[in-house]
Amino acid sequence: MAQGDREHHWDFARATYLLLGIPFHAAVVYSTHHDWSVASPERSPTLTFVADMIHTFRMPGFFLIAGYFSMMMLARKGPGPWFATRLTRLGVPLISATLLILPFQILVQSWAKTVGQGGGYPNFYGAALSSLSHFDEPWISHLWFLYSLIAFSAGLAIVVALLKLDRFERWVRAITVLALRRWWVAFAVIALAVTIWAYMLPTVYALGGSRTGALLGYIQYFPFYLVGVGAFVNAQLRESHAKGDGLSLAIGFALAVLSMNLSQKPSVHAFAMMAGLVAAWFITGYIQAFAQKHFDHPRGVVRKVADASFSIYLFHHPIILVLAAIFAGLNLPPILEFLIMVPVTGMLSYGIHVIIVSNRLTAFLFNGVWPKHKQGEARNLAPLADHIAEPDVQQDVSHKPV
Repeated sequence: MAQGDREHHWDFARATYLLLGIPFHAAVVYSTHHDWSVASPERSPTLTFVADMIHTFRMPGFFLIAGYFSMMMLARKGPGPWFATRLTRLGVPLISATLLILPFQILVQSWAKTVGQGGGYPNFYGAALSSLSHFDEPWISHLWFLYSLIAFSAGLAIVVALLKLDRFERWVRAITVLALRRWWVAFAVIALAVTIWAYMLPTVYALGGSRTGALLGYIQYFPFYLVGVGAFVNAQLRESHAKGDGLSLAIGFALAVLSMNLSQKPSVHAFAMMAGLVAAWFITGYIQAFAQKHFDHPRGVVRKVADASFSIYLFHHPIILVLAAIFAGLNLPPILEFLIMVPVTGMLSYGIHVIIVSNRLTAFLFNGVWPKHKQGEARNLAPLADHIAEPDVQQDVSHKPV
């Protein structure tokens, strides 16, 4: 790759995962086994399947990209300067969204659970005040993604600082090479670890209390983050992942269906988790291969969506909550509500992005970087993949992964 070349296919991959977040959260509103913060009184098995299927691979794909670009930028800047930049890019939007978005969401949730269900305004005031004054899940909500990225980034920076970059890369390279050469051994080790974890989970939940499930949900994608780190260091791993074809996609979807088994029996749960891991590998690999084949060149629309991705990620969530609260009072079929909710949310969240980036202060507050102006337009606005990584990131040919 020549100096200055940009890996354009990453724009398509991150835009795909971003856009899938909108139908995912819209479908969760109608899930038959998941009571979301604003749930519809009408549930849909079809939309439950849609939500569960998207969930199988969307966040694994996000965190794999996160690990790849994290390692790329750490190798350029060094662990200390890189993590300081990460704290700004992730921390400033986290604080801004916590103070400005989450209180609004909590009010919408309180309204839906009280007035929306026939309760009086006193019930709404009490529920809202209780939620606003107690730190719990509503004060984390969809921002868990940022907490996880900060934690994963801190861990990576600390390990690289202790081991030094060259040694860390040698170790990662050796582990990934061994895993690829003896893939059946690696698979067996992972399967054993997953099985042990499945049998340990009841004890973990018993000791950890009611918030254990949420905490485990926040850290469950760390293995995919590590795979992304390894994919940058070892090009063979990256190429092996991005070899997806139609058959691998079909296998991935079949395994994803198997992973949806909700049984808490440890043996079944272990099988479901392994099926989910393999499904995520196949499906994200297919998306990556498709992106490299068809989108390894500049695409204006894809780039605009990718550049807007962080703003859309922050704001699509409260928009869906509002629409779900409105639709809860209507008697429309769930599929019709879903088909209305998805495009409306996409257009409104993109419109909010346009408003945000028109002002340098709001761009900084919700994107964590001061935009560079070019010919009167806001540019270089830290897309979600680099809150996953760096905006306008390019492959650094002076640091060649092998």
